[in-house]
Amino acid sequence: MCCKIPKTNREFWVAKIQRNQERDLRVQHELAAMGWHSITIWECELKPAKREETLKSLAYTLNRIFLQDRTVRRYELPEEAPMMAAEEGAESSY
Repeated sequence: MCCKIPKTNREFWVAKIQRNQERDLRVQHELAAMGWHSITIWECELKPAKREETLKSLAYTLNRIFLQDRTVRRYELPEEAPMMAAEEGAESSY
């Protein structure tokens, strides 16, 4: 996080920022529990000196999320005797 705490009423701002951080973390966990992804980008991370690095990191993260969410999970049947379409010994009517 990159924020400057004001010099006046400092205790209020420190407490407010701490509550905001706690709330943001709680909300991110709630969203994750519902299957959502949450990405936070601070304004300071988009300043010219850091913008390219931030955008590359964002692209990498989005690609990982995309690929992770689309991974095909195959269901495998347990090893058992093969299933029969007809009872053994039954004669065909063809």
